[in-house]
Amino acid sequence: MEDNIKEKKVISEALDGLQKEIGVLDQQRKTLETKMKHLSDSIVVTQAEESKLREEISGLVGKEGLLDRKRNSYKDKLSSLQSKIAKVKKIRQELFDF
Repeated sequence: MEDNIKEKKVISEALDGLQKEIGVLDQQRKTLETKMKHLSDSIVVTQAEESKLREEISGLVGKEGLLDRKRNSYKDKLSSLQSKIAKVKKIRQELFDF
């Protein structure tokens, strides 16, 4: 009978130990779940920022294209003006030489 009591005591202590371990593991699980939630929220925020930045980049690329076309147009106009100036200078020189 005494062996039976000792056995019950050992089993009871083992169960208490297991219960404490379950409590620790449960707390660790809750901590990890909280961290995962924060990480998930952070990922969502980062993705939103990325999307916004991509839209801004897209807008800037569009503006860059427009400015590039304007620059090329101004280069063409400048070249044309330089040609006209050279012709006028040539005509003026011919008139002075005459």
